[in-house]
Amino acid sequence: MMRNVLATLKPLGKSQVLWCVLGAIVCLVWMGTLRDTKHPDYADASQYIGIAVNLAKFGTVNESINATAETIKPAIGREPGYPVLLSFVLRVNGSIDKITPDCLYKDGCGTEPYTLAKWTNRILIVGAGFAMFFAVRGITGSPFAAIMGGMHIWLNHQAHKNHDYVISDPLALFLASLLVFAIVWAWKQRNPLTWVFPGLTFVWLAFTKAIYIYFLPIAVLVGFMFVLMSKNNWRASVAKLAVFTIVAATPIALWMDRNNDITGSYQFTDSRGGIALSTRVVFNDMDLTDYLAAFTYWTRGAGDGWAEKLFPADVVKPFGWYEEDGYYLRGQLGFGKRVTQLINSEGLSYTEANDRAEQELKDAILSRPIKHLATTLPLIYRGIWIDEFAAVTFPAFIVLLAVALRRRNGLLIAVLLPSLFSLLFYAAFSLNVARYQMTALPGFAIAFAFLAMWARTQIQNWRDRKNLPMGEGN
Repeated sequence: MMRNVLATLKPLGKSQVLWCVLGAIVCLVWMGTLRDTKHPDYADASQYIGIAVNLAKFGTVNESINATAETIKPAIGREPGYPVLLSFVLRVNGSIDKITPDCLYKDGCGTEPYTLAKWTNRILIVGAGFAMFFAVRGITGSPFAAIMGGMHIWLNHQAHKNHDYVISDPLALFLASLLVFAIVWAWKQRNPLTWVFPGLTFVWLAFTKAIYIYFLPIAVLVGFMFVLMSKNNWRASVAKLAVFTIVAATPIALWMDRNNDITGSYQFTDSRGGIALSTRVVFNDMDLTDYLAAFTYWTRGAGDGWAEKLFPADVVKPFGWYEEDGYYLRGQLGFGKRVTQLINSEGLSYTEANDRAEQELKDAILSRPIKHLATTLPLIYRGIWIDEFAAVTFPAFIVLLAVALRRRNGLLIAVLLPSLFSLLFYAAFSLNVARYQMTALPGFAIAFAFLAMWARTQIQNWRDRKNLPMGEGN
């Protein structure tokens, strides 16, 4: 199978190699000029680092680095996909020895321990560009489109800005891009076992961004629809779908079984769903003015300034990150307050109160489904601005998806579907800050490549018409 994968990478013309190398170099140089954060282990990063440290030292998943070899126990925390990679990176040059509880859980351990982690993130972003280059070449057969697909990632400065934080987003971008390439490659092979490659890539993506476990049943359902459309080759299609499903589902099921042994509950990660839902449900309180202000405020660049000029101060103020009555703090802190209230008033355990509070949020969504769907739109809009070229790529993505559906282009639907899922799921069930949509960029890169091909064709047609002899165009 590996020989077939390598065969897909050849032959490359000299111009393609030149443009790829140029794009990768520009990407690395750009990231090198960005101002480094002074706290690369801030907030979520400390949790990934904690797991990585314990994996490196004890081979155990646990977020707390206060443990010793005698006291450490398996625990449930964030997704282990990125910490597994990080655990190898931190072992180099003794970086792991510079990370201690005294610094990590106070003001941070500075930047020195994370130099290689930062470079790993840079290489992952560059690798994502190469994955999209080969994926687009496989979809279109056009070297020009392939270069545009890679350049979309390499020149996407907005998406590069958080690369020096020790978080999983660059790995997620790489894996989402690799998944697209794996699908394109496997789609064209006859042997059902080739779908092991997309299946394993999906597993690593799910272990990096847990939301993708919810994508698996959607992918299987869509795959089953493709099977029904494959009138002549349905047996082969069933076999390919079965291989992908088994390879993708088995590690996820085993990990949830492992977590059940620890907590008595089949869960994939720690219970962060309640807080995520709480930060989302608060936006269902928006009225029409708030709704319009959201689109304005969340426009990248000058959006907040425009909102302050167009809307009253009491409408704009809640969109601020740390406003006491703002959407973020109401959602972020409100869940914990409700859990505490249930514990004190009804004598529930923490787990029972957490489950009850989360269920209340779900009921609040189900009680106003139309309002929830409506408020999902500005949150989708909020997320797209991770893309430097969102003003053109997002509309192009929607148009390309519509064309793929109308023409029943199975391959194009399959490679756009993971990005569509990212756009919709995060917006429906979280506050959907822009960096969450790193996993949507592969779909945008494909749309950018198709848009570039279309534009080149239009320009060429215009030139051809301009060069027609007099009277021939009548």
